[in-house]
Amino acid sequence: MRTVTRATTGAFAILVLFACSLSACGSKVAASGDFHPEQPGTLTVATSEVPLTGFWEGTAAYPTGGFEYELARELAKRFDLEHVKVVVVPFGDIVSGDLGGADLGLSDITATSEREKVLDFTGPYLPATPAVLVRSGTDVPDLKTAQQLRWAVGKSTTLRSYLEDTIQPNDQPLLTSSRRETVAAVESHRVDAGLLDLPVASATAHASGGKLSIAGQFDLNDDISAALPQGSDNTDAVDSAIRAFIADGTIGSLAHEWLGLNTDGTSVEDVPLIRTES
Repeated sequence: MRTVTRATTGAFAILVLFACSLSACGSKVAASGDFHPEQPGTLTVATSEVPLTGFWEGTAAYPTGGFEYELARELAKRFDLEHVKVVVVPFGDIVSGDLGGADLGLSDITATSEREKVLDFTGPYLPATPAVLVRSGTDVPDLKTAQQLRWAVGKSTTLRSYLEDTIQPNDQPLLTSSRRETVAAVESHRVDAGLLDLPVASATAHASGGKLSIAGQFDLNDDISAALPQGSDNTDAVDSAIRAFIADGTIGSLAHEWLGLNTDGTSVEDVPLIRTES
């Protein structure tokens, strides 16, 4: 397994609510023999974007860090696997059940009833809500203001339906194929705001050098889980490992380092809540 040097993202800390209670996360990790990789000695992980700020740094061939990459490394160590192999698969394909032959997918994925028809999911490893990424100086104090904005959102994400059905902007949103494309649309003034999961927005805003910020968040559980092929014999082992990483603080440490998030709190601070109901 490659040794990497990790650069700390800084102190942009936000307290967020994590759906998994410690009492539910105390399960022992399954023995390494209970995990059967597609390739001997290698954990193969599918993701949709490399690089993705805070989640996957470097390239797919030579990753250098990031929250999900480091989580993959922790899983590999737990299962006594020597290597982590990263394969890039379009997000729409991943959530349609195609992991490109990988053992599992780590790609800011929210489990839904529709996706559970074609994939297996672990419990959530990272809390998330829909967050409003804007150019610094843009205020979004309420739903009416949000509706007047020109938005960008991923076309294959759960956030698209939330934007169209709940926020209901006046103008049709720009539908993007990647999170990087959503961010670029905000940076280039093509849109006023991008709807992203809070961890992605947090890492992106921190890395922007003050050019971007998070104007608010919406009250929706959009927590992030690992995806596995439907019927995989490895789902229980990966789920148990993730629960252990939550309980022992591994997840919290990685989230703070790479995303600027604290995941051990019970409230959301610093990012105002935009209410969708009067």
